[in-house]
Amino acid sequence: MPSFHVKIVAPTGTFYDGTAESLVAPGELGSFGILANHAPMIAALTDGVLKIDAAGAITWLVVGPGVLEVSEGNVSVLADRAEVAKNEEDAHARLAAAHH
Repeated sequence: MPSFHVKIVAPTGTFYDGTAESLVAPGELGSFGILANHAPMIAALTDGVLKIDAAGAITWLVVGPGVLEVSEGNVSVLADRAEVAKNEEDAHARLAAAHH
């Protein structure tokens, strides 16, 4: 499957810098997916869970709010906060804890 480069940055550092085959992000109008060769775009992100699939190795992050930009072969995320989670359940628990 074709891949693309992903970089996720927040004020506290870089949380992901590598390749991915797919990415699902929390947009203001709902979650959306990115695959290789996606058309260029800029989208606003809300607080939520972001999923990166790199050849079956899944990375879960809690991000937001922020901006996601798709350009030729690259996806860049600039978020007010980001943190890596152990798995999907951990990501959703961290997100819930952040809202309390």
